Amino acid sequence: MRLRCLCFFLLCASLCVSGGEACAAQKFDMEQAVLHALKNNPSVESASLAAQAAEAGRKAARSAFGPSVSASYEFDRFNKDRPSRSERNAASLTVRLSQPLFTGWQLLNEYQKARLQEESQKIRLESQRLSTALQVQQAFLSYVKSQESIRSGKKRLERARNQLAMTKTAREIGLKPRLDMLQAEVEVSRSEAALISHENERGVFYERLNSLLDIQQGAGAEYLGRLDIHPFRRTLEQCLAIALESRPDLLLARKSAEIAAADLGIAKSQFWPRVSAVLGWTTSGSRVGADGGKYAKKDYSYAHVGLAVNWTLFTSGQRMHLTRQAQRQLAAMEAAVRAAVNESAYAVRACLITAQDAYRTVKVAEKAVSAARESYADARMRYEVQSGTFLEMLTAQSALSEAELAEISSRAECLLSLARLYEAMGELHPGLREGKTIP
Repeated sequence: MRLRCLCFFLLCASLCVSGGEACAAQKFDMEQAVLHALKNNPSVESASLAAQAAEAGRKAARSAFGPSVSASYEFDRFNKDRPSRSERNAASLTVRLSQPLFTGWQLLNEYQKARLQEESQKIRLESQRLSTALQVQQAFLSYVKSQESIRSGKKRLERARNQLAMTKTAREIGLKPRLDMLQAEVEVSRSEAALISHENERGVFYERLNSLLDIQQGAGAEYLGRLDIHPFRRTLEQCLAIALESRPDLLLARKSAEIAAADLGIAKSQFWPRVSAVLGWTTSGSRVGADGGKYAKKDYSYAHVGLAVNWTLFTSGQRMHLTRQAQRQLAAMEAAVRAAVNESAYAVRACLITAQDAYRTVKVAEKAVSAARESYADARMRYEVQSGTFLEMLTAQSALSEAELAEISSRAECLLSLARLYEAMGELHPGLREGKTIP
């Protein structure tokens, strides 16, 4: 019995370990994180299901062009024999087939509207994909930025502790005053507080990534990446041309105008008659099966074929006002398209300018870090040989830490501006590398 319990315990432990290893093995770079979110994010799934529903609506509108078959059955029992038949029961069964021949182009416009609505839902799906990709990229870059800030903070803390140890030793032998040691302790405390702040930011963005990727808490996902800058060589004219062809909001505005045109056609179709071909078969009788009666042994069923015309001639101006309403809506949608074009052009210009400025800021930040390192090394050497003050060394160290954080922030902001630019253009680049897009 004990042996069985031991075996069961070892089996459960091995399963837990294997499960933990599987979770720990779930690692993502930025491109993998975006692709995972596009497959598993609930918002993307919702937009995809809405597109499938719109496809079903288009197929339903297409089915209206075909024939329809209906059947009706009626059974009555009277309180006395009818004079015409001397029977109390009356039953009838009718099967009717109707094929629309002319509906004033209503069916055609309704089908075109359903097709446009399907295309609009697909555009909304693409818009949601772009939005989700941008959210993942922003969270991922912020997470990596906090990681880099933690590395820089640890270096700052290490420098501060080394300085504290050095000042303590110098004070013990009487070479440095107590003030230098106290200032070094303050610098250590500041470095620790900054490091804690960066660690908190990393935890927040880690949970944000798990939420966007639909990863359960405790799954052990790891996000690995660096703030490497990739060049962007497209001109403003190229960016605008791509945006006019690919931006989802602009495409959606155009589809809305086309839908408004279809609504106008539907409104105008109300002025025309409806013509349908009708084929029917009817059987009647006094029995439940509607197959004749006591006095009708034959000729109790018949078939008929014909045309049905329905034309509404007067509606007190309702059709006219509905048509005017559709015309105004079409004009409003056309104006919305022009507004969307202007807004798209502005967004692309603004994002491109921001990205170009961010690239220049990165170069400036790199030079600042190089200069700050030289300044700190010089200040520390001068302090060690007692030709400089401790305050000068602390100032140089603070400037180095700020320069390193500024470089990290400039790199992250450059990549973030590049992600916003791609989103403004309507292109999906999971890894923010030019030329690698996801259809």
